[in-house]
Amino acid sequence: MPISNYPNGFAEGVSIRGVPLLSAYPGEVFWVDSVNGSNGNKGTFDRPFATIDYAIGRCTANRGDIIMVKAGHTETISGAAGIACDVAGVAIVGLGTGSNRPTLNFTATASTVTVTAANVTLRNLLLTGGIDAVVTMLAISGADCSLLDIETRDVTGQMVSAITTADGAARLLIDNYIHRGAAAAGGANAIELVGADD
Repeated sequence: MPISNYPNGFAEGVSIRGVPLLSAYPGEVFWVDSVNGSNGNKGTFDRPFATIDYAIGRCTANRGDIIMVKAGHTETISGAAGIACDVAGVAIVGLGTGSNRPTLNFTATASTVTVTAANVTLRNLLLTGGIDAVVTMLAISGADCSLLDIETRDVTGQMVSAITTADGAARLLIDNYIHRGAAAAGGANAIELVGADD
């Protein structure tokens, strides 16, 4: 039997026996791993990048690129837009479960991950507050974005908001989101919806 060949990929992906094949998507697949990665690498499974933000910079808008973040990856977010999701149509997918999921640790009150581009997906990430009074971890202003299987933990003290939206964040999908406040936390917002868009 001849081998099937689909040189243009599958716009919606393909799975074999229920397992999705990442290389079947039309976009590029980049790998990130803080343990064994380097931003001087090619971003392949064997030679991953070290940071998510660097991988985003290698993506092309609306091509369907996927950034796979390996289990055990840890990244420090120390400033505003520490990770800037500013390329449309990119999916950032974390591997692993529990505390082995990719972890983003926020170490300054103004440190944020911003999602300004449309059609961005964040999946299976653990966000931890490494300092008291983090203003917001995720700032969403891009339309048609998805936050799937995200957990935020207020580790050291009360944050102001874990997720904040702005006017442009129309049709935001949040599914299977868990927020764990610190023992001393009072009225912190898990999600703060700001602006008039749906």
